[in-house]
Amino acid sequence: MRKNKLGTIVIAAVLVLLSLSTMSCSSMKKAPRERNETFIADVNAFDVEVFHLYTTLNMGKPKISDFSVYFAPRTNYLFINGRVGADQIRVGFDYKERQSITAAVNKYLADYEAGTIPNAKPTKKNAYSKGDVLIEWGMVGLSHEVDTTYITNAQYLEPDKPYFRIFFNSATEEGEEYVNSPRVSIFISPSQWEKIVEACNQERLVEMTDAILEEANAF
Repeated sequence: MRKNKLGTIVIAAVLVLLSLSTMSCSSMKKAPRERNETFIADVNAFDVEVFHLYTTLNMGKPKISDFSVYFAPRTNYLFINGRVGADQIRVGFDYKERQSITAAVNKYLADYEAGTIPNAKPTKKNAYSKGDVLIEWGMVGLSHEVDTTYITNAQYLEPDKPYFRIFFNSATEEGEEYVNSPRVSIFISPSQWEKIVEACNQERLVEMTDAILEEANAF
C-alpha cells in the first residue's frame, strides 16, 4: 500500500515537471515577427539582378558601369553595388526611398511620353525628387561610408534621349576632414526602367523571399 502511494506521488511529480517544461518551452517560442516596411523575413540577403548603366564620376563623361542589385529581407533594403571609376560604391535604398523614386520615375515616364522634358541643365529646382541615403565606397573595398543626399532629374545624354538621372551629392566622412564621397550620377532610360521595375518591384522581392523560406522549410 505504501509502495503504491509512493509510486503515485512520483508519477504526479513527473507529470508536474513535464507540464512545467512544456509551458517553459512554449513561453520561449517567439511569435513570428510581422512584416512591415523595415522587415520581410529572417533571411540572408540574396542577389536580384545585374544592370549595365551609364554613369558619371564628378564632371567626367558618361561610361558604362555594371551594378549588381541584391535584397536584404531583414531590413527591407535594396542595395546597388558597382564600380564607378576607381571606386567601388554601394548604396542602400529603404522601402520609403524606393517608393519616392518610383513616384519620380512615373512622373518622368509621363513627361517622356508627352514629349515635355526640356533640354535643360538638371538642378534642384527641376528635380523630380530628393532623398537621403548611406553610401559606402573605396578603391580596394568598401572602407568608407557617409550619409548623403540625392536628387533625381531628367538629363539629355543625346539630343533625343532624356535619361532619368540619380545624382548622389558628395559628403565628408565624419572625423575625416579630407575624405569625401564620390559625386556620382546614374542614368537610366525608359526601357531600362521597365526591366528594373520588373526585377526589383516589392511584390517580386517578397515572392523571392518566400521561395527561399519554402525551400528551407520543405520536409
